[in-house]
Amino acid sequence: MQLGFVEILIGVAELAIALAGFTGIVVVLGSRDDGGWHPGDRLRLGFLIESSLTAAGFSLLALLLLYLLPENPGTAWITVSSLWSAFMLWSLYFSHLKIKRDLQKHDDIDRFANGIVTAIFISLIGVQLANVFLWADFAPLLAALCFNLAGAAMQFARLVRSAYHDNPG
Repeated sequence: MQLGFVEILIGVAELAIALAGFTGIVVVLGSRDDGGWHPGDRLRLGFLIESSLTAAGFSLLALLLLYLLPENPGTAWITVSSLWSAFMLWSLYFSHLKIKRDLQKHDDIDRFANGIVTAIFISLIGVQLANVFLWADFAPLLAALCFNLAGAAMQFARLVRSAYHDNPG
């Protein structure tokens, strides 16, 4: 059985919402005895929520456009790819400002991993632009949404690890 665009987009949105929902568990696990959070964990929590909601939001937007333009799915892929690219450029810029600000408070940032994630997102932005101007296809958009999900999952795993193993502050 082969899944269609609609089923895949619904699945991505459901996974993204589930990851965002697990944020409550992370908050409980991440609670510290003094009631405070480590600055790196607060940053990760924000990135987890943003990544999850980005995947869910753009999946739902694609579903809406597919509903409104059922005879022309390429227009949906072009629109969502271009909007995702613009949003991710904005997100990367402000994420790096937040990370830079937090580096002054603590050194709990993996610069190597951060560089790899940034490079992947910049590459995916390039792929989305190629999708806008060349392909008008679903697969490039799906890759971007899946990486948003992967980013949220990585933040979730890091927060859980921090709750059990790291010493805050």
